[in-house]
Amino acid sequence: MKRHEDWRRRKFPISIKVGSAIAKVYRGKSRGYDLFTVVHYQAGQRKRETFSKLGEALARAQDVAAYIARGHANMLTLTSADRESYVVALEILRPFALPLHAAIEEYAAARKLVNGESLLSVVSDYVERRRSVSDKSIREIVDELLAAKTRDGLSTRYIETLRGHLNRFAAAFQTNIGSVTAKLIETWLAAQNVGPRARNNLRMSVVTLFHFAQVHNYLSKGRLTEAEYVSRAKDRGGKIGILTPDEMAKVMKAAPANEALYFALGGFAGLRRAEIERLEWADINLTRGNIIVAADKAKTATRRLVPIQPNLMRWLSPHRGSTGRILTSRRGVPARAIAFAKEQGISWPDNALRHSYATYRLAAVADSARVALEMGNSVQKLMTNYRELADERDAEAWFAISPKAARNVVVFSRKDFRHGGKFFAKKA
Repeated sequence: MKRHEDWRRRKFPISIKVGSAIAKVYRGKSRGYDLFTVVHYQAGQRKRETFSKLGEALARAQDVAAYIARGHANMLTLTSADRESYVVALEILRPFALPLHAAIEEYAAARKLVNGESLLSVVSDYVERRRSVSDKSIREIVDELLAAKTRDGLSTRYIETLRGHLNRFAAAFQTNIGSVTAKLIETWLAAQNVGPRARNNLRMSVVTLFHFAQVHNYLSKGRLTEAEYVSRAKDRGGKIGILTPDEMAKVMKAAPANEALYFALGGFAGLRRAEIERLEWADINLTRGNIIVAADKAKTATRRLVPIQPNLMRWLSPHRGSTGRILTSRRGVPARAIAFAKEQGISWPDNALRHSYATYRLAAVADSARVALEMGNSVQKLMTNYRELADERDAEAWFAISPKAARNVVVFSRKDFRHGGKFFAKKA
């Protein structure tokens, strides 16, 4: 080493002192070659160790003095072979600037994790898998994902939801995707201050992003992504509220044209708000008696056929031959419709029309798979949320509401319903 190049000008012996412990380095010659001897005392006996290089001798003297000072006298009983191994280990570690004990601790921990498998084999496999991965920024991957989903023709609503979720994620993580851990994602989700369902929706969007990254070699394949290690929030849900037949008849009787169509399609076909807003008259086949919800108009991006119930047919028939959008004044119709219902003295539960359709339709046909298919929903959700909230008589009254019947409603007594004229059930 450079600092030892002028050792010939140094005064020997060189004393290395740590606390009260001292080890000395002497210079000599053997067969014409320089020789350096480390001398120290152990249990009253003089110990000598020889080295051909001053640097090695000084390093050994430093270690000896340090260990004597700490009371580790057993270090001084190293055999010649042990000492040689120790010196070689130090030389190997020198480029990594690691002390020997730290390297051993890391090695032992790694061997424990691989459960007896060759550590070199495991590392080689990891390097090989990473070799094909080109880490990329989250912002770039989000843009690629959204462009791909648009090309694939997924629904506008789905893409906009994905865009909103992932733009927030990209703004929070301005780094490469390989740097984001499950813990960081969990912390970010907790900071969004949203309910369990919204949190799970955000998580699912992030999982979609990480899966996309895997497919395009921005993350290693053949293993779970960090996003998948993030646990789902427990969604215990809230109360499901539905309208009674007399409430629906009352609001349908007085509703303006656009609002009446909105109420009818939501309450008697179970269409989602966004689906109704996108619906066109060409999607309604009055001859075959069904409504086509195209993939680009459905929340789930899956095409489905919804049967037109006899009473819904009566609400739609006067518009036979119409073209264009169902809601001629699409902007704000759902909000105006709900405001109108509240003006009629009706307390409007969240998502009242779709919840009501699910409840009465399930009571009418007692076929959860059929109703789930009509609604683009899961059977499990239907059975959990809507079963036994109404019976066949309630369903018959609901699907009897027509333009004429709306003027002659059957009023149900308060004892037939709970909570002021509405069924309520807590989600499981």
